[in-house]
Amino acid sequence: MNDQIPVVLKDLPTTIRGFVIMGSDYNPCIVINSRMTVEQQKKTYQHELDHILSGQFDDDDYVEYGA
Repeated sequence: MNDQIPVVLKDLPTTIRGFVIMGSDYNPCIVINSRMTVEQQKKTYQHELDHILSGQFDDDDYVEYGA
């Protein structure tokens, strides 16, 4: 994994705060809902980053609902 994780702000349904996807370079990319406040976006970024750092992103069995 590279040292920088790209972040994309995207207009998503309000029920979705953010998620992690595999980028074109086979590294994780964090997608964050642009409809949220900056404070909510920061919290979501940290939440998604924690998933990556804990290895949950690479765990095919991990599923999270309504966090």
